[in-house]
Amino acid sequence: MKENCEIIYKSLEKNEKYESTIKEVIKECFKVEKLNDTNLYISITLTTPEEIEKINKQYRNIDSPTDVLSFPMFEKEDLVKFIEKSSEASDVNIQGDILGDIVISIPKVYEQAEEYGHSFERELAYMVVHGFYHLMGYDHINEEDKIIMREKEENILLTLGIKRESSKQESENDLKKIEEEQKNNTKKTSNSNFLDAWKNAIDGIIYATTTQRNVKIQLVIAVLVVIISLFFDLSRAEFLCFLFTIILILFAEMCNTAIETVVDLYVDVYHPKAKIAKDVAAGGVVITAINALIVGYFLFFDKISDIGLNFIKNIVNSPIHLAFTAIVIVVIAILALIAIGRTNKHKVLNHKFMLSGFATLAFAVNTIIWLITDNIVILTLSLVLAILVSASRIEAKVHKVSEVIFSACIGIILILFIYGISLGVMQI
Repeated sequence: MKENCEIIYKSLEKNEKYESTIKEVIKECFKVEKLNDTNLYISITLTTPEEIEKINKQYRNIDSPTDVLSFPMFEKEDLVKFIEKSSEASDVNIQGDILGDIVISIPKVYEQAEEYGHSFERELAYMVVHGFYHLMGYDHINEEDKIIMREKEENILLTLGIKRESSKQESENDLKKIEEEQKNNTKKTSNSNFLDAWKNAIDGIIYATTTQRNVKIQLVIAVLVVIISLFFDLSRAEFLCFLFTIILILFAEMCNTAIETVVDLYVDVYHPKAKIAKDVAAGGVVITAINALIVGYFLFFDKISDIGLNFIKNIVNSPIHLAFTAIVIVVIAILALIAIGRTNKHKVLNHKFMLSGFATLAFAVNTIIWLITDNIVILTLSLVLAILVSASRIEAKVHKVSEVIFSACIGIILILFIYGISLGVMQI
């Protein structure tokens, strides 16, 4: 009897229990899908989370472990033709034709079996049958395809007598639990009001600045070029064009991150269309970067060619430009500090001094007003507004008093530092 699967162990010891479960499932899959008349076989690699993370990074550009990966060798339409041709042919390839590769993280199987409350054999069987139907060209990107794939998976498991629940009551309880989780997820992914939508948008920005290396690099470059722009006599139109270019690059980078995340969410196998989606999104980032180079050339080439010590005086002649630039730098600094505070590596910031963006920006603006005006009424009003903004964060129980005071100090120090550097340069 021909073998319809090849089992490979990578960083794991051979285990007869694994092999008997896998072979039984694959045998049933081949029978149901009428592949016994073909010479197809499947390569199944059993490995560790560390190894599957490397494979995930290499082939899907996702730097994280997962439970199962599938790498089909046929498109669905081509596979149908191949099966028909194989069933009609009298001679088949002695060496066999590979249907595809499945990679399974065994520790993850144990972990999920315990989490979902069923046996290791059931979880391993599901991983195998799930990977098999991906190799057969089925997917779960949209709801209709998902239903078809799930029905086929459950049909195999039920035929083998592998059930998730041990009783009808447990089945009903699990169904209620799933429905409740779906309701909770719906609440979490929807916006109940404008403030909720605004908060979720800020969370998205924080996520991008925390996890995406390219966004971090773009933000650092943005701060540097904004500081450099202080030393050139840019008109309002030029500065607006310059600022829009920076925002456009960051926007493209975040769109690229969003597209990659959605693709990875719905596609857990290599797919040409998934690659196209990611490549096009990355291409959009490249186009915005090229646009930035063109804008930079037209804005700064003539000014750099005439560079001299007098260009420093442009700062004095453009206090509005300096104020606006300082605010841009403060906003970027706020995002960076919040991102740092939300990581587990910085527990002091996370638990005691989580930055309040509103309080930081309010006192930063207040400090700028104090630096550029002598009107006591304006000075008093700006201070009162900054205090009210900070108090609202405490009243809403978003931040503690210590966090608001910390944020106010950061806003004041940043502005004094930026203006101090500017004045120091002007005196050279």
